[in-house]
Amino acid sequence: MIRYSLLCYSCESGNLVSKILFLVFLINGINLSQTIFQRWHQTDLLIRDRKIEKDAAIDSIKYFVKQADEQLNLPGFVPTEKNNWIFPLTGWTSVSYRTNGQDYKDKRFDYFQGGEYKDHPAHDIFIFDKDSNGTDDSIGKKVTAVSMVNGVVISVYKVWKPGEFLRSGNYVKIFDPATEAIFYYSHLDSVFVNVGDYVKAGDAVAFVGRTGRKAFRGKTHLHIAYYKIVDGYPKPVDIINELYEAEKK
Repeated sequence: MIRYSLLCYSCESGNLVSKILFLVFLINGINLSQTIFQRWHQTDLLIRDRKIEKDAAIDSIKYFVKQADEQLNLPGFVPTEKNNWIFPLTGWTSVSYRTNGQDYKDKRFDYFQGGEYKDHPAHDIFIFDKDSNGTDDSIGKKVTAVSMVNGVVISVYKVWKPGEFLRSGNYVKIFDPATEAIFYYSHLDSVFVNVGDYVKAGDAVAFVGRTGRKAFRGKTHLHIAYYKIVDGYPKPVDIINELYEAEKK
């Protein structure tokens, strides 16, 4: 595990944060010639697998957000206002929410707990799939998860297999520059996007599925979370009202 105190001790002069991040990337084999989004992905994997200390991870995320904001400040890239958020599913005949949308719990959650986080700081949206075969029972087709906003993909996992320990299964994380937050989609089936892909609100990112250590035996659904980044710290926010409003559109 990378320890922030050791990294600080190694920094003699210049930009302290830059030196810390350089060492974090170097020790963990992160290629500095990669794009900022590829490096964000590699760091997020370290967080997921609990191989980086919290302080070092927070400084890394601060850096990534700043760099991402600069790169996304381009002609033609328009951040999405909240009242224009898109419902995260398309191609469905009916959906339902776990415990009628009252499944959000975040008191014990910490982003830096990694893949084995506590509580449920998210919402599970179920499709009409009584036989749990991954398709909408009414039309016999898979349901597509779409980006709620214009953003960029900062992390993906797309090779989950039954028997694998990872709780989330296949997932996609999208950075929203408008609110400096991360949208997290998990338990996905096939994933269509890659790290660094720019997505528009409504763009397909994956098929909804049942991947993950526990979800594999459950119902087909999308687990969606929203983490507002505050000074490098991703903090969960309940977006059930935004989901309800987007569903009506």
